[in-house]
Parts: sequence; C-alpha cells; structure tokens
Amino acid sequence: MMTFKTPIMVIGGGLTAEIMCVSLAYFGLEYSRLKPPSLAYKDARTTTINLASQKMLSHLNLWSYSAENSTKISDILVSQKSFGRDCYESRSYPYALNFSLNGQPMAWTVENTYLLESAQQKNEKSILPVYTYDGELHFNFGAEHVTITDDKGTTWQTELVIACDGANSPTRSASGLKSKSLAANQKAIIARVDLNQFHHNRAFQRFLPDGPIALMPIKQQEAALVWSITNKHADKLFELSDEAFQQQVINALGSGFDSLAINSKRAIWPLTPSISRSMGKTGLLLAGDSSHAIHPLAGMGFNLALGDIAVICDCLEIAKKRGLKFSHPSILLEYQARRRIEIEAILGVTQGLNRLFSYKSFHLKIIPSSLINFGLGVMDMLPIKKQLLNIATGGVLTSASLLSDES
Repeated sequence: MMTFKTPIMVIGGGLTAEIMCVSLAYFGLEYSRLKPPSLAYKDARTTTINLASQKMLSHLNLWSYSAENSTKISDILVSQKSFGRDCYESRSYPYALNFSLNGQPMAWTVENTYLLESAQQKNEKSILPVYTYDGELHFNFGAEHVTITDDKGTTWQTELVIACDGANSPTRSASGLKSKSLAANQKAIIARVDLNQFHHNRAFQRFLPDGPIALMPIKQQEAALVWSITNKHADKLFELSDEAFQQQVINALGSGFDSLAINSKRAIWPLTPSISRSMGKTGLLLAGDSSHAIHPLAGMGFNLALGDIAVICDCLEIAKKRGLKFSHPSILLEYQARRRIEIEAILGVTQGLNRLFSYKSFHLKIIPSSLINFGLGVMDMLPIKKQLLNIATGGVLTSASLLSDES
C-alpha cells in the first residue's frame, strides 16, 4: 500500500485543528491534515476571545468573518452573592470583583460554529492534502520521522505530528505521554438565554456552593449560559422541564434576572480539566485540549489553544530558517519553555477560584462563606486584580508574532 509523505501532519477534526491549519498556511509551512470521519455535530458553545487572540484572528483574516457574530465584553462582574436589579449598570458592586479596561473591549463572545465555519472556508481553498482515517491510528515514533497507519493499512510518514485531537487525545495516548487529571467532579450545562433587557456588554459570574454559573453577553439582550455544577446536581437539573430549569437559573443568579428566559436546547458534558506532563516528544507536539483542558470559567480556555498555535508556528518558522528538520528536539524545548508559564498560571487561577469560592468543592470546608464574601470585596481593591486582568487579556505571559500588533 502507498505511503503518503508530508513534513507536518495535523491530526484532529475540530476548531483547534482548523485554526492550526490556517496558521501554518499563513506562515507558508507545508503540511497535511489527518482527520476522523466527519460527525454530524453542531457545536452550540461559545468561546471568549481575549485581546491577544483577537489580534491573532485578525492577522489570519478570520475576524472579518466572526465580527458580525461576536459581542464585545466591556466588563465582567464576579460575585458570590446573588445579583440585584442594579447589576447591569452599577459600577460599584459590594462583595464583588469588577474587571474592566475603562470602557474598552476586554474580550468578545464568539459562537464556536461561526468561528469553525470561518476557518473551514479558508482551509477549503488550500491545495494541501486532507486525509480521512479509518478506525484507530497507530504510531511508530522514530528519530527522523513518525509513521502513522490506520486500521485499513493506509500509511503516512511525517517529520512532525501536531496533535489537535482533544482532551481525550488518542494521539497523546498512543505516544505514551501521560496526562494528569485535575478532576472537578462537575458537569457543565449550557444554553442560550434571552435576558429581555440590555446587558450593556457586561458578563456575569456567580460562585455557588456547587460551582460557578456564568452569563457571557451575546448581541444586545441575549447571553450564553454556562453552569458548572457537581455531577449529581447537574443530572437532576438537566432532567427538569424547561420551565423548572429556567426558574432554577433565575434563583441561582438573583432578582436581577427575573425576566430571563431560556431560548435554546440545553446541552451537558462532564468537566475533565487536565494537563499533560510533557507537551510532546520527538516528532510530536500537543496543542489545545490534547495538552491542557481547563475549567470553563468565563469560557476563556480556547485562548490557550490559540496561544499554543501561535508559538508552534513561531518555533517551526525559526526551525525552517535554520534548516532544521521539524523533528528536531529544539522545537519541543522552545515550545514548552514559551508556553508553560501561561498555561500553569491560567490552570492555577481557574482551579483555585473554583475551589476557593465554590467552597463546597473542598473536601475540608474550613473557610466560612462570610469570609469568602469579604475576600472578593477585598480582592477588588488589591493589585492582584490588575495582574489577573493582564493575564486574562493575553499576550503577557506568552509572546508570539501572531499575538502581537504587527505580524
């Protein structure tokens, strides 16, 4: 059977793989794509694109597609107490954190489907090969190249595999790389809601005893709901009627959302935050959820995937200029060195906030609720708030040409 050869092989069928391919093409790097059989699945989720990621998508000419279907976020109000009727406009909210950039957009809510379609449209214009594999993939990692075979015996040979195949990455597992689970014992319920009033581009997040509930603004009066909650409670909520679930959401958020109405189907999935002990090996780089999956606090996780892509492209462009093979160990070393700090910082913040403020997630409940309320109010006045905001806007702990003002 014929063996197909390519310098770089991107494996995956989702959003990270699509944007990885767009980015490689942007840098003129030759690659092929290996994807599973297409699944009839519509991604109803949204993602929060921070400032650095918006620059990257603009450089890739993807923002022109998604701008019509994106909503700017001017500020995020984070509280452990319920939201009152003044929550949409009040600039000073007791016992709460208010993150903002003085009226400038700090992020955008983008629907995954639109961003995926934008990337797919660009990739469809490429003449570079796209292959579909059958069954499972089998890998032989050599010093110079990687040989990949599917269950039908089709074979591909490449200097470098870039795995963009999700948190349960078959490529990572087949390579023998380990992933450390940061199990939250939670599930996320998502839905689209009509606020029936203007949100003024404000996002909301409330920490409840069983996990956080968040609303990210969409258009003028809508929002994307993400409710992360313990497994047992999540299953019970998901089984409720639409009317009963809607009332539970209102109860969880507070009187400021009495007019809220659910206007979409709900979806639910388990949360499995994790981090790989290594971001690759000779001939393999892990990107996105295959390397690190974080808790969906404020929906910021995809920015880490975009950071991975930006740095990988920088590393590969440098290697190409130096005449190095894409399997050269210096590429992995540079990639890990440039990404570890931000990834571990974001993981630490999301895991820490979820455990601290959703205090029942602690096995030992040693922090009283009153102290946690007080802690949020104090944190709003401390320098750490500015540091958290800088990290969240991106481009601070990671530098890459695609994340900069000029590329």
